[in-house]
Amino acid sequence: MAASSNRTRPLKILQLKQESSEVEILTENLDIISKNLVDSGANLVSVVSVMGTYRTGKSFLLDLLTRYLKRKAAKEAAEESRVQVDPLFDKAGNATSAPNGRASKADGWRFGEDDRQKAAAPEWVLEGNSSRIHEGSKLDEQSDGFAWRPGKDKCTQGIWLWSTPFVFRDKDDRRVAVLLMDTQGAWDDTMTKAQSATIFGLTALLSSKLVYNIQNRIEEDKLENMDYITTFAQTVCADLPGKEAPFGHLELFIRDWVNFEDGYSFEQCKAQMAEHLDDHISPQKVPQDAVPRVERLKSTFKSIDAWGLPHPGLKVTKPTYTGEIDLIDRDFLYLLDKFGESFFGGSFPQPSAPLGCEITPGSFKRVVLNFAQAFRDNAQDMAIGLREAFVKVETITFRDDLAKRFREQLNRLAPDTAVMDPVDLAHDVDELINSLVDEFRMKLKPWRMADDDENAAVLDFIKTITEVANSRMAANNQQVEGATLKLVASPVVGTGAYFLLAHQIILMAVMGTSAYIQANKHAKRDRVEIYDPTVFAGVFEDAKKFGLQRYKDVQAMQIALSRITPKDAMESLMSASKQAGVMAAAAGAAGSQAAAGSAEGAVRPGGQQARAVAFK
Repeated sequence: MAASSNRTRPLKILQLKQESSEVEILTENLDIISKNLVDSGANLVSVVSVMGTYRTGKSFLLDLLTRYLKRKAAKEAAEESRVQVDPLFDKAGNATSAPNGRASKADGWRFGEDDRQKAAAPEWVLEGNSSRIHEGSKLDEQSDGFAWRPGKDKCTQGIWLWSTPFVFRDKDDRRVAVLLMDTQGAWDDTMTKAQSATIFGLTALLSSKLVYNIQNRIEEDKLENMDYITTFAQTVCADLPGKEAPFGHLELFIRDWVNFEDGYSFEQCKAQMAEHLDDHISPQKVPQDAVPRVERLKSTFKSIDAWGLPHPGLKVTKPTYTGEIDLIDRDFLYLLDKFGESFFGGSFPQPSAPLGCEITPGSFKRVVLNFAQAFRDNAQDMAIGLREAFVKVETITFRDDLAKRFREQLNRLAPDTAVMDPVDLAHDVDELINSLVDEFRMKLKPWRMADDDENAAVLDFIKTITEVANSRMAANNQQVEGATLKLVASPVVGTGAYFLLAHQIILMAVMGTSAYIQANKHAKRDRVEIYDPTVFAGVFEDAKKFGLQRYKDVQAMQIALSRITPKDAMESLMSASKQAGVMAAAAGAAGSQAAAGSAEGAVRPGGQQARAVAFK
């Protein structure tokens, strides 16, 4: 069942089908999120996701990151409204001070110092409930966050998205809607390989930033699991245009890292993690058989980084833990604070662009459905499915963009208020259609589609824009044809106009009567008095439409006058007479049928009465 669109909480968009290797998209929840994206007024969509094996604290981490983004979003909203801003964040939304209030670049923090346990938690951690991370706790009935529970039992199933986006501006001042995504633990024993690949692949493809949650240290099997799905994308992109990596940023997020030494500064902690990452993704340091995998990963993601956090504290792992902030290790919170500053700073936010195609609020649902369908239908040959999904999304998106541009250019070429020579308009429209069709064909060329598929896509595009063009040209032609008939009848019209202009009293009477009739029409329609303001507004609107129509008549008559010949005039007059004759004949026939019916009804009772009298 779909959740209310007004309630901000995680919504499941994908679930596993029981006793099956398939997955199911929950379209009602996806519709809610899509609507919220559109309502946010954002231009683009950025998905930030956390994935990894089960029971590694992904959901708990996401609830903490949710608090960070709430504080950051509030700061940006205040900045735009010129309200007093949060002193913890600078104009770009980055943290400016550490939890203890000292400058973050040189705050004197050292790992493992006893007095760190007495330091206050970062203020964004205290956002909302200042004593507990209660949002997703399974032990809290009122929880509204990403579901988590302490202990050994699994919690998250399927894929979940935060229902309402956090909106930020990127470096180009575009509004980007950021969605947080939580995933079921990949590669657990309740999922088939196809289901794991679907969750893994869909999450990776949609993410502008992907946090790969890893326990203790980077290990070869974790990178092999990641390589399993990204190899398909590497194959897809081999014959696609552009050199952009198909996936966004990959953050190897190492939990319970035990190698930070007491007294380490923040910079030393960072250097140690950089060294650990380099040991596993440098072609010069990994075993020879792992070099192809490393090169694939580095070419598939735009960037790869690593971050480490120490253990949050033994009490946090107890089954009775309900999110008490005071029980969380302060070194853990300090380094998490620095992670948020780095991860959500700099070039953040960047739009999600699976295989180079930026996601917009309007295309979000279609992108999710198409890629999910690719994984579902092509579990055994995923590379082909991904490529088909990408080409389909890109083709539809470009077709819609070109169709929109065609309408805009057609409106500039022939606005509704203008009347053009039909021959000139047809010529200009044909040139515009041919230009955009050529552009559409050029866009399809690099996709190397099958001939039938490419021709079908082109024909569909031509049909779409031709319908719009024909509608506009038909309206223009009708206006010109009407003007031709008016020119033929101009002596009669001119005589009437001359008579009214020469007799102003009659003219005023005609105008007054017309105004009264229109006002009376609006009063009856709206069920108000004739002097009601809505009546005057309606009459004014009618007058404006009348004036616009007369303006168009003048343009049309000028065109008709330049094109008309005696033969055209006679044909227009004969056509109008013929049409009038047909209408008159139809009206006469209808009247005759009605009269005959009335007569038959009148005779039949009399005849029955006469026969009755004779029988007597």
